[in-house]
Amino acid sequence: MLNISQPAISQNIHALEDYYGAKLFERSSKKVDLTQAGETLFNYAKEILDLHRAAKRAVSDLVELVTGHLNIGASFTIGEYILPRILAAFTARFPDVKFSVTIGNTEFVHESAREDSIDIGLVEGEVDDPQLQVNKFLNDELVFIVSKNHPLAGVLIKPEEIAPRIKDMPFIIREEGSGTRLAVEKVLEDLNFQPSSIITLGSTQAIKESVEANLGLSMLSKWTLRKEIKLGTIKPIRCCAPITRGFYLIQHNEKFQSRACAEFKKFILESDLSSILSY
Repeated sequence: MLNISQPAISQNIHALEDYYGAKLFERSSKKVDLTQAGETLFNYAKEILDLHRAAKRAVSDLVELVTGHLNIGASFTIGEYILPRILAAFTARFPDVKFSVTIGNTEFVHESAREDSIDIGLVEGEVDDPQLQVNKFLNDELVFIVSKNHPLAGVLIKPEEIAPRIKDMPFIIREEGSGTRLAVEKVLEDLNFQPSSIITLGSTQAIKESVEANLGLSMLSKWTLRKEIKLGTIKPIRCCAPITRGFYLIQHNEKFQSRACAEFKKFILESDLSSILSY
């Protein structure tokens, strides 16, 4: 039996009994006890309260659940060598978010962000565009590379010596509109080096295969060379202090940001991506 220590019987008790058409309480001068009908009602009331708490928890969990679909645009270097590992780590945390990834050069991703046809763009090199939000999310290093049998493979030479040592070698470079090409051209300008022969290829993988075949030398992101450097099929030329650049996340200023998009952006900008990419 439930004892209700109340000095007086309130009007609400009468209203409750009138509503259920049954006597729910046994009253005395000192206490109020439940009748059998009252105990039955009390048990149902407890179940209702338990269901209410469960429903509230379920709705809360649903609100906190990150779901939805993201359209991501990525430049070739990022889309082929960096984004897959980032997506794997993000999916482990938010398994209900689905993705569509479009890969193109930096110019293409930039235009896609301007046209608001993607939720997020990931590009090489800073973008100067008032219509876009631009946030740096990762540092990169550009590395001169040659085949494993080349005389300069693994050699440490001074920056001022690099131009005369490689001036007669074909230089393999990405196509116009590529963020990597723009960065490499800036490096060559700073080194006061003008290649005597240039070979243009449309993908990083094609460049790596060409370097391995000793077709020429090139300069690529360190993130694209992990396997080849580890296997020794491509060797770096160590000619100067690290040549760095940034990778950037871009979004249209007026783009609606879903919860999934917000969480992905937060993950990209706040996670230790170097550890994610280095395992």
